[in-house]
Amino acid sequence: MITISIIIPTLNRADTLKATLTSILIQNDLNGVEVIVIDNGSTDNTLEVYNEFAESKKLSSYYQNDPEPGLLTGRHLGASLAKGSILCFLDDDVELAETWLQGVRNSFTDEEVQISTGPCIPKYLSAPPEWLKYFWTNTESGKYCDWLSLIDLGDKKFFTHPNYALGLNFCIRKDALISLGGFHPDCMPSTLQMYQGDGETGLTLKAYRQNYKCLYHPEIKLFHFVASQRLTIEYFKKRAFFQGVCNSFSELKEQSSLVQRKVRYRAIIKIIVSRIKITFTPNKKNDVPSEIRELKALFKREEKKGFNFHQQAYQRNEIVRNWVHKKDYWDYKLPV
Repeated sequence: MITISIIIPTLNRADTLKATLTSILIQNDLNGVEVIVIDNGSTDNTLEVYNEFAESKKLSSYYQNDPEPGLLTGRHLGASLAKGSILCFLDDDVELAETWLQGVRNSFTDEEVQISTGPCIPKYLSAPPEWLKYFWTNTESGKYCDWLSLIDLGDKKFFTHPNYALGLNFCIRKDALISLGGFHPDCMPSTLQMYQGDGETGLTLKAYRQNYKCLYHPEIKLFHFVASQRLTIEYFKKRAFFQGVCNSFSELKEQSSLVQRKVRYRAIIKIIVSRIKITFTPNKKNDVPSEIRELKALFKREEKKGFNFHQQAYQRNEIVRNWVHKKDYWDYKLPV
């Protein structure tokens, strides 16, 4: 029997966490499933929400509080506690479709599959702005919006590039996660942005190079709550800056020498299709209103600022350099 550990890092999102946990309980056949909630130092009623969930007694569950900053805490601590052979990492602001668990089981009955994912559909908590449609990218099978961690590649299962496995709906064999070296740093507070990394992207790039199979399965579907504060220009600016920092980390991590840096990084960008760099919908220039072009230029400048910020921190601070070049981040404690 396939055993599954659902790992949910959380921080001060008790309301949406409750919806996430409730949607787990409606899944068919919870045998062999455990839920691990890693609280990253919440000050709201997160523990109360977890306790209410645990009292259902429908499956094994665990709660651990660890305020060490960053998403690595939840991901790597959760993985270390997990008993399942399949690890499913969820964000704390998603709601699972009723087919989600069955989709996970169906995916990993194929021994070739090392990573699986599925649709991440928006559940807007307020009406989205008109300009948002210009920040989706179309593919042959569907579309995605990196800005809001959304993806819908259609209703058929197929093998795809591992970079399409977004972190909010990321399922992987435990032995594969270990052999790939785990995740990179992610979601650092603004005051610790010099320690930001590229999250699951570094892992999925290694998976691609080692020919690990990633399956997109339409049944592994969830709905991502999109709060009103994420539907603002200010949020997109912050997201662009954050992406610039991630891009810098990816470039520096990949380089064995300064001479090889740009050549190797450009080769990686061509390979991964989309996810490291900020991507825009492939509209012809004349089809895009001038105000949208101005927005994209603004966000591109913010991305460059983030990139330069991290590059400078790397050059000036030996601690940052050592952090970037760590072999892995199983020891997720920050060097501060």
